[in-house]
Amino acid sequence: MYQIKYMHGARSNLLEIEKNLDAKDTRLTDKILQAINERIQTLQEMPMRYPKYLHNPRYRWTGIYNYIIFYKVVGNNVVEVHRVLHGARDIESLMSGV
Repeated sequence: MYQIKYMHGARSNLLEIEKNLDAKDTRLTDKILQAINERIQTLQEMPMRYPKYLHNPRYRWTGIYNYIIFYKVVGNNVVEVHRVLHGARDIESLMSGV
């Protein structure tokens, strides 16, 4: 089983998502954040099952609702979650600085 480690970028992204969604509907915020966190927790088992990010193959990605979770598998037992981004954003540009 892999250990999940949230990197600074992912933590910042999740706070930004929460802030943006709270302005619309707090019930929706809870639903989406729970779904994102549940998807991240599935990475504890078989994190290699999701595809590599074509523009930077050191990262893998998975999606839930309109959000894309970017992560790296480090060593034998750690998954580093680096970014959680809305799919409508300029993903390539945002991931180039990671």
